[in-house]
Amino acid sequence: MKRIITAGMALLLILCSFASAFAMEVPSETIIRNLNGTQQYIKIYTVSPDTDPESLIEQDFSYEGFDYSYSAMTKMDNYYENEKDHTEVITAETEKKDLSAVLEVLQPSIEFDDGIYTGTLYLDHTTIETKAAGFVSKSYTVNETREFANLDSNDMSYVPQAITKDGKSLKLVGVDWQVQGTSLVDDILVPSSYKAVAQYSANASYSAATGYVTTAEYSGKISCKQLESVTYTVTYVGSPISEEEPEVRSYGLFKDRKTMIIGSVLFVALLIGGIFAVLSFLDVWDKRAIAKEDRKEAREAKKKAEDMNLTEEDLKKLLQEDEKCEEEKYF
Repeated sequence: MKRIITAGMALLLILCSFASAFAMEVPSETIIRNLNGTQQYIKIYTVSPDTDPESLIEQDFSYEGFDYSYSAMTKMDNYYENEKDHTEVITAETEKKDLSAVLEVLQPSIEFDDGIYTGTLYLDHTTIETKAAGFVSKSYTVNETREFANLDSNDMSYVPQAITKDGKSLKLVGVDWQVQGTSLVDDILVPSSYKAVAQYSANASYSAATGYVTTAEYSGKISCKQLESVTYTVTYVGSPISEEEPEVRSYGLFKDRKTMIIGSVLFVALLIGGIFAVLSFLDVWDKRAIAKEDRKEAREAKKKAEDMNLTEEDLKKLLQEDEKCEEEKYF
């Protein structure tokens, strides 16, 4: 069984190798011409980029009275182009929120290239959006000056200890008393009215932006240009065949392509037949060897049974058990 599987795999490999040998690229166009006195046979192939160009070059051949041999090869890449709309979102940081500061960091256009598609994208001003990047708390002092005039004395009870400004409570921190009016008492001028200039103060805080983040969209057309195929132009130069020379194309041991194909098929058939003949011979040889071994074992078993005084039925059971063990061992 193992020999048959091995032989089948060998046959499969042989057939695959022959299929590869006969798989040849077919020219998409053939041109035969005489250019300035030079006879040319031109074959044009359009193949995948990974095709080996050396595999397109043929051996010398004859056609319609000329012997042709390889002269030159040219290559032309064929690209596939595609275009589509694309949008990129760009993020920029600024210290201020006003539009003039934002536009200073946003370019009017950007170049796009992801390794496949390329193009120019343009800023869409309607998509500009600016937000605070974060906030920090800052403190400051609120000051206020209040005047209280026409006071009959410089008594602190006339001055409030606290006032309110813009919703914040400010405490009194100092008072400057000024004489606003005087009167004559016993020929002496004495203050008759006062004005209090009071200073109020309080600490306050507010949230300030640490900076600003702006997002904007750039849109436009992008396109790709990829290598799709390669066109090879193979040129053969011909020389006239002399009348003595038969117009025969070289196919090694065969005189033409048809004979080569028939000979190859016959060779494969003979090879397959030879392999099966060897397998058949090995199978017959194995059967003869097994039969000879069985006869020898039967004689030994019979002799052993006679020595052990076994009945014929016991001997038959013993032989069946031995055969079963041998089969399990083989498989």
